[in-house]
Amino acid sequence: MTNQTGFVSFVGAGPGDSGLITNKGLKSIKKADVILYDRLVNPRLLREAKKTCDFIYCGKLPNRHIMRQEKINETLIEQAKLGQYVVRLKGGDPSVFGRVGEEAEALVNEGIEYEIIPGVTSSIAAAAYAGIPVTHRDYSNSFTLRTGHASVTKETVDNTYNGQYLGETIAYYMGVKSLKTNCHTLIEQGKTPQTKVAVIEWATLGKQRVVEGTLETISDIVETENIKNPAMTIIGDVVSLRQKIKWFDKKKFIGKRVLVAKSSGTSFDLEDYFTGHGAEAYSFPTVKMEEAAFTNGELTKALQSDRIIFTAPESVDTFLSSMLNHSFDIRDLPRDIQFLSEKTRKKLMEKGIIATKAEFSEKTTAVISPSGKKIDQSLFVDSHVFRSHAWERDHRFDELNERILTEDNWQTVIFPNKASIDSFIAEIERLRIELKALSFAYIGESVKKYAIQCGFTHVDQEVQNDLENNKWKR
Repeated sequence: MTNQTGFVSFVGAGPGDSGLITNKGLKSIKKADVILYDRLVNPRLLREAKKTCDFIYCGKLPNRHIMRQEKINETLIEQAKLGQYVVRLKGGDPSVFGRVGEEAEALVNEGIEYEIIPGVTSSIAAAAYAGIPVTHRDYSNSFTLRTGHASVTKETVDNTYNGQYLGETIAYYMGVKSLKTNCHTLIEQGKTPQTKVAVIEWATLGKQRVVEGTLETISDIVETENIKNPAMTIIGDVVSLRQKIKWFDKKKFIGKRVLVAKSSGTSFDLEDYFTGHGAEAYSFPTVKMEEAAFTNGELTKALQSDRIIFTAPESVDTFLSSMLNHSFDIRDLPRDIQFLSEKTRKKLMEKGIIATKAEFSEKTTAVISPSGKKIDQSLFVDSHVFRSHAWERDHRFDELNERILTEDNWQTVIFPNKASIDSFIAEIERLRIELKALSFAYIGESVKKYAIQCGFTHVDQEVQNDLENNKWKR
């Protein structure tokens, strides 16, 4: 932002599933200079931010108090007055128990402009992912949202219930601690003890759990099953529809917790695949690409070679972009263009270049490759390697990654290649994270052998079989 005073966007991140954010909200994340985010925001959304964007965590950190509301307000004002475009990223919808009113008032008092971008509210999404429509013409014609706990300035939750709306659906946000009290109050006010209740933990994510009961029994069930916040409580006859129309529970990897080891930031296909099939999947570590600055001399030397070999898809983008910056175009490329991987071939095709698989040749060769990538010298004799880019750790994610890896009970790590094993081990050692008894899956027998050499002993056969059946390729 170039204005003297910046701008603040209050953005609803949705209930958890990163695909449920609005298009407008996603655009705001992509152009933000600063993002203040809460604990319940899906961390995958922060990958969409530009490399220069700063992240400020507003949730509770280990051994530290939660950032107080006054401090959040002060930070929003401070960053906006620096001329920044600030995104305040909130789980669900910022206007539904998201305290957006308090934060917006603080901005108004300072003369700072802002907007509110709604999000999918967690109660409706949680119910939908549990197979519960919040309204149904045969069961419920109204829907009430309630906070599950009182604020510090209010002694009790307002549970006033009008008994004439016996078919009403009620949703309580974050109400596990007060569940027994809230259920008892509703019974006193006219709801029958047999009224159906569902409690949904970590709704819309692969770690979602749902328990069912009645106003009379649900608090004991929640305690037995050790259901914790974040959880949504849905009360009403619509809960009876769950057993018939539930769908998310039927995904083949529901409840599975899978890490995908990364050595580059090229693709999140594996993460997307397992998330789409119900797993809680997360790619780690988080890296960012730093492009190399090709000189005119380097480009000239490469283009005068008999052939060019591209070793990675990103190398295609960075090299062709540099060519244009130095007034070269596609006509200046040598006739013989080759690739190492299928993904690189597809990237070249996107640019209108038909390439062939790299093989041994005595031709003068320019190899366009990322830093750190090992080059098979048997493919050429007279060659020059030009580094197109480097993958570096994105330290903005350090706190977030440490929290995610220690808070969840991860079961399996997928290694797409050997480099991902080295990267994974180095990063958990750097962050001093202990991941006990992780099983692993792999792509390629050489990767399996290297993983075993590095101390991974147990293959997750369910995940491995799926990788092989779907013929995942590097």
